[in-house]
Amino acid sequence: MAPLDRIGSQNLPPTSTAWMNPARVIAIVAVVAIHSLGTVVEENYAAMGPDWWVANGFDSAARWSVPVFIMISGALALDPARGNKPRRFLSKRVWRIGIPLVFWTAVYVIFRRFYLLPSDDGWNPGLAILTGSPFVQLYFLYVLAGLTLLTPFFRLLSVHGSRRLQWGTGLIFLGIGMLDQWVSIVFDVGEANIATRFLPMAGFYILGWVLRDVVLSARGVAAAWTALLGSIALTIVWAGLGPGDKPWIFPYEYLAPGVVAASLAAYLLLHHHMNTGFRVLHWLYPYSFGVFLLHPLVLYPIRNEMGLPTTVPGVLVHGIVMPIVYAIICVAVTWLAVKIPAVRAVFGEGGPRNPHAKPAAKPAPSAESARTPKPDRSPDPEATGT
Repeated sequence: MAPLDRIGSQNLPPTSTAWMNPARVIAIVAVVAIHSLGTVVEENYAAMGPDWWVANGFDSAARWSVPVFIMISGALALDPARGNKPRRFLSKRVWRIGIPLVFWTAVYVIFRRFYLLPSDDGWNPGLAILTGSPFVQLYFLYVLAGLTLLTPFFRLLSVHGSRRLQWGTGLIFLGIGMLDQWVSIVFDVGEANIATRFLPMAGFYILGWVLRDVVLSARGVAAAWTALLGSIALTIVWAGLGPGDKPWIFPYEYLAPGVVAASLAAYLLLHHHMNTGFRVLHWLYPYSFGVFLLHPLVLYPIRNEMGLPTTVPGVLVHGIVMPIVYAIICVAVTWLAVKIPAVRAVFGEGGPRNPHAKPAAKPAPSAESARTPKPDRSPDPEATGT
C-alpha cells in the first residue's frame, strides 16, 4: 500500500474528453477484428502454421478494445460534474442500454437458432440469456447494465472520496476480477452469469475515471508504448506456447495480466494521441454503437460465403480489410435506422434527447454578454454513445 500513500488527495484538473470519440471508433473496429478472426484462432491452431500465428497476433493486438470501452464509460458516468440524480441517470440509461439489450437479445437468439446452428437441439436460449452472454458481443450490454445500476454508488467515490481512495478501490476491484477469471478458467471453478458478469469489469470502470485526466509526459508516452507492445507480445507468446490445449484461451481474456496492462496503456495513449484532429472519426463516432450491435449479422453471412482463411494473405484480409468493410456497412445501416422514429430506440437513440437533431436557434447575445469570454467546452462523448 506504500505507493498509494504517495498519491495526492485531490482530483487532477479536468481535461478535454473529445479524444474519446475517435478512440471509440478505433476500438469498435478492433472489436470487429476480434470477431472476424476469433474462429480462425480457435480452429486453425492444429498445425500452428504461419496463418495461425498471424491471426493470433491480430487477436492479441486488439484485446485492449473492450476494456477501453468500459473505461471510457466509467470516465463519463462517474464524473462528479455531471451531478445527475440517481433516478434521472438510471432512467436515461434504460433508453440507452435497456431497450437495446432486450431487443437485440431477441434478435440474436433467433439469428443463432435459425441461421447459425439450426440443428443444435442442445442449445437452450433461456440458459444462454441467464449466463449474461446470449451471443458473442451482447455480454457487453449485460456488463454495462450491471455497472449502471451501481454507478450512483460508485460516483460517491469521485464526489466525496480522495484520489488515493479512488485508486485503491479501482485496483482492488481489478485485482479481484483478475483472480476471479484466473480461478474460473484455469481451475474451472464457478462461472459468470447474468447477475455477476459485470462485477469482474468494475475495476476497469472505476479506473477509467481515475485515469481520465492523466496527461502523459514524453517519458510516460514511451513507457506506455513499451507496456502496450510488450503486453501484446506476451499475449501472443503465452497463447501459442502456454500449457494445455493450444491456443490456451486464458491469455486472451480481458482480465488476463497481458490484456490488463495493454488496456491501461492503450487508454492513456489514446488520450495522448487523439486530443486534436481526426475529423472523420468524430463524424463516424455517433454510429459506433450501431456497429457494435449489427456487425455479427453482417460478419457471419459474409464470412460463411468467403470461408475461413488458411493462408497468411487470407488472414490479413480478414484481419484488416474485412473489419473495415463490416464497419462501413453497419455505419450505413445505422445512419438510416436512426432516422426512423420507430427504430431509433433499439439503437439506443430513443430517449428524450435526440443527439442527431439540429440545435435550436439561440437568441442573439446582448452587447454585454458578447464581451464576456466563454469557457472552452469539449464535446460530450456520452451524448451519442455508450
